[in-house]
Amino acid sequence: MGLFDRFKKKAKEAVEEENFTVEEDSIEAEEALIQRRQLMDAIERAKKATPPPPPPGFEQFKEEVEEQWDEFVEELPEDPFSAPADKKSRKKAERAAAVAQAEAAEEESEPPEHNPMRSTTGRELVASEAAKFEIDLSDVEVKRGGRVIAASQALENILEELETDLLMADMGHDAVSDVMTTLRGSLIGARLNRKADLNEVIEKALRASLLSLLQAGYWDFDKTVKSFASQGKPVSIMMVGVNGTGKTTTSAKIANRLKNQGYSVVFAAADTFRAGAIDQLANHAERLGVRCIRSQRGGDAAAVARDAVESATARGEDIVIIDTAGRMQNKINLMEELRKVHRVTRPHLVLFVADALAGNDAVVQAREFQRMLSFDGAVLCKLDTDAKGGAALSISHTTGRPIVLAGVGQGYDDLRDFDPDWLIDSILATDE
Repeated sequence: MGLFDRFKKKAKEAVEEENFTVEEDSIEAEEALIQRRQLMDAIERAKKATPPPPPPGFEQFKEEVEEQWDEFVEELPEDPFSAPADKKSRKKAERAAAVAQAEAAEEESEPPEHNPMRSTTGRELVASEAAKFEIDLSDVEVKRGGRVIAASQALENILEELETDLLMADMGHDAVSDVMTTLRGSLIGARLNRKADLNEVIEKALRASLLSLLQAGYWDFDKTVKSFASQGKPVSIMMVGVNGTGKTTTSAKIANRLKNQGYSVVFAAADTFRAGAIDQLANHAERLGVRCIRSQRGGDAAAVARDAVESATARGEDIVIIDTAGRMQNKINLMEELRKVHRVTRPHLVLFVADALAGNDAVVQAREFQRMLSFDGAVLCKLDTDAKGGAALSISHTTGRPIVLAGVGQGYDDLRDFDPDWLIDSILATDE
């Protein structure tokens, strides 16, 4: 049975029993119309409301970050005023000085105002034309006459069934609550043409409610990269996420996608935490025919990333993809290393890689990453094997950032633009 099949079955039974709507002049109809106005007002107020305050303990969390970062001591030459004796030491000192200079410049600059169509480094993102979230019910609604959907027990029964289905789909409680509020506002008090198919109306309203979760500043990956490349090269893309979500493989897929569009690509093996990760990225680079800048295990990730950007700039190459180490979102020092890479390289784009099969865990990870290191969009891996779709529905709702790309297989070509309609179609599909 499909994800929402039980909900659809209950809705169909309620419609067939004719206990779903009431006549327009009845007391129940008037009550439904009043409740509809109240629900719509509440939804509009919620849209205009200021962001909620941080959760309890977050200020203490920030203080711990600052304290632990203060204790972090970087390796510097013993006497910064003396010239290193050998070439290797001079190169290391020059690299450390360049990193320190980049960090100082970043700290002095004013942070850009929040704008969903600007990147974490203040660059303009190109809006996606494919992302549409409005569902038109005008063909079944009338201003006078018709039937009115009442706030009845029959409606509450099917909504309770839907709420259970949504929670089973690994959706977060906040996302589920918003879907239910939006759905009630769409249905209760709706004045429908007598010839309207109520089952279709309910499914359209459900579709609109689910799509509302995905409303974010949707931007087009290919057009955005093209726009950045036209302003100067190279374009740097920083990949972040927790351990084991598929960042390195996704980096390879993005490299393949951009290489097929005629761009020259360079990898920065900034996951210096695991030697295996460096070798894995180097193997992908060899298969794809792209360069890979790397260091030994335990090297400075920020320095590797900066070296890759400088090397690509010197050679006139187009794209640098920075593959960073997987970080659990609660490891403060490790997260600070990612922030250092971001400060030093000022990447054009930061992409958070999530595993769709992780369900609600992926949503929690995305939210925590967003607090520590803002990202511009998400790449959701294994979306072809996730029948529930709860992670996809909740990540945008939780972080305010869109899912930009979707991994739908193991091959280099198995990366597609994320399409909200495609996702909704897949999770609303009825199993025969």
